[in-house]
Amino acid sequence: MQREKFFDLVPVGIIFYDGKGSVIAANELASKVIEENNIDINDGISNKPGAWKISAGNKTYVAGRVEIGDALVKKAVFLIDITGWEFYWNELNELKEQVKELEDTFNSSFDEIYVIDGKGITKRINKAGETNYGVPVETLLGKNVADLEREGYYNPSVSRMVFREKKRITITQKTKSGKHLIATGNPIFDENGEIIRVVVNSRDISELLNLRKQLEDTEQLVESYRQQLLKLSQERIRSDELIARSPQMKKVIEMVDKVAQVDSTVLIMGESGVGKGVIASRLHRLSRRAKGPFITINCGAIPEHLLESELFGYEGGAFTGARKEGKKGLLELANGGTVFLDEITELPLSLQVKLLQVIQDKKLIRVGGSKYISVDIRFVAATNKDIQRMVAEGLFREDLYYRLNVIPVIIPPLRYRQEDIPVLLEYFLEKLNTKYEKNKKFTPEAIEILRNYNWPGNVRELENLVERLLVTKEGNEITVSHLPEYIFEGKSRFPNRIYVLDICPLKEAVEEMEKQLFSMAYNRLKNTYKVADALAINQSTVVRKIQKYNLLSRAERRTEKK
Repeated sequence: MQREKFFDLVPVGIIFYDGKGSVIAANELASKVIEENNIDINDGISNKPGAWKISAGNKTYVAGRVEIGDALVKKAVFLIDITGWEFYWNELNELKEQVKELEDTFNSSFDEIYVIDGKGITKRINKAGETNYGVPVETLLGKNVADLEREGYYNPSVSRMVFREKKRITITQKTKSGKHLIATGNPIFDENGEIIRVVVNSRDISELLNLRKQLEDTEQLVESYRQQLLKLSQERIRSDELIARSPQMKKVIEMVDKVAQVDSTVLIMGESGVGKGVIASRLHRLSRRAKGPFITINCGAIPEHLLESELFGYEGGAFTGARKEGKKGLLELANGGTVFLDEITELPLSLQVKLLQVIQDKKLIRVGGSKYISVDIRFVAATNKDIQRMVAEGLFREDLYYRLNVIPVIIPPLRYRQEDIPVLLEYFLEKLNTKYEKNKKFTPEAIEILRNYNWPGNVRELENLVERLLVTKEGNEITVSHLPEYIFEGKSRFPNRIYVLDICPLKEAVEEMEKQLFSMAYNRLKNTYKVADALAINQSTVVRKIQKYNLLSRAERRTEKK
């Protein structure tokens, strides 16, 4: 009885349960609460875990279950009136929610957050740390950063640097799991200026480093491709260059480079294969029109019935099969650039008139059209025919010839510029060695034989022969035995010893021939006595002619004076 009175005096409601969960007894406060609020105290209340809230009228209670283990009483539920404390209860729950939210945020951060106390002890690490270090965070908690650094979990320790420097520090780290991190240590100071915490933010940059490596590799690859393209571009430019060592070709190049700066019409003359197209390309490339189009038109390759519409274009419906919208011709497409009219002598007489009008008036009319179209074109023409004879025979219009022949450029055949043959052989061999990944060379004897060959196909024939020898012959040396039989059958360089380029006074022609002859002989033999033997004249005559034509270099003149 006294025990029951004692329980009634307690300011807490108490309900006692037996082992089956049935109510054995309840103190006065608990009974009052149950009675006034009609609470079913047998509704599994004795089996609820932990603590929970019960609202009864205008009161709020916290209920908590306690295991007793008495022979009769097995459990007790306490009801504590928290009506006055509910505000704090709510605050506590809200605080718990905030803590949970912070915990979730802390662990969901992509970056690692690592907290160290003022003694260097690891206090907190979020989930990102497990990925970075390859171990559960519990392995690191409670350990000193110096020990973890020594064990190689991370190196170096940014927090140790922060303790030393007392300021924010950012470094890169390598972890035991092979990750690369960029870590920033931020110190937190107390009121005395002592560090009480260091918060380290780390981000895995392994992927960034891999991407950087891939980018570097890609850049190297791009640079390699750029170099290859540059090499190809240089090869293309070199293919437009004129390989020249002979005085004749040097003179041609000098003229071409000078003429390139103006818009005068040029007529290039020379045998097939001497490089007329290369000259035309060089004229364009060195001109102010270099960024404009360069259009080559082979007048002998386009069928005559298509030539007019290809050159001048046509209006829609001009003829059966014509496009409705019409078509620009090659001359119109070349506006602002250069047109190279190869094999100009193959142009029909009927079209020669129209071409003459375009050159004179800088205007054209499309086939089937009536409107003039202005064009700004530089004309370069070429032929391997005797165009003057064709004019005389009425096969080529005289007025067009004079319009084209403003600046004539005559390219001598290869057989008349023997000095160019070795350098051309070397140039094409180097080019083809690179193309076919070979390392072949000509023997001096083979070069000498080729120097004396007639070369009826000129530079084109020489290039083709070099390629044939390079791809078909075994070994790294191309010898005399590798040369085709026809080279020996036609080894005489020229049927006629003199090549007449144009009509001029006989005295000038003789002097020019004499100058070239002495120049060639002295450049090759380098000795006046040998030149005298080769030309079957006195050595004193050789000296006199060399002085007359100023054929000695400065160094040679100094040597002669000594």
